[in-house]
Amino acid sequence: MDSEESPQYQSATDPDTPPVPCKDCEAALRSPERSRYSFLLLDHLTTPIIGCEEHVAQFASTCGYTTNGAAKLIEHRPAGGIRCPSCQLAGHTPRQPVIPVADGAVAVHACPEHQSELLARFQTGLETQHRLTTALDTAERLDVP
Repeated sequence: MDSEESPQYQSATDPDTPPVPCKDCEAALRSPERSRYSFLLLDHLTTPIIGCEEHVAQFASTCGYTTNGAAKLIEHRPAGGIRCPSCQLAGHTPRQPVIPVADGAVAVHACPEHQSELLARFQTGLETQHRLTTALDTAERLDVP
């Protein structure tokens, strides 16, 4: 996915959804095991996400452009748990939205409000990353140190 394209939701459990090009993401998204969760800690949000290690990390770092702190990714349930009661129940919802990340995807197991917030942060992060990359490319072409 180019950085200018906006991610579109799709469902990991919908049989009409085309397969994700990344086989590791596809396996993680279709797996019934909850042990594949990673937890994204971003400002006030603690959100379970699923995908391959590479694309989960890429999603977290892109969302990290939208915070003054750091976006942290942990592989175990956080000590404070998931604060939002609706997000706690989101993992039991049969259809979870999936966000394309490069040639993979991640499922965000959160309530609709927090899913929207994370999607907006991811889109903003993509725009920021694109601007930074464009500025660096321009500086290199002008031989600016």
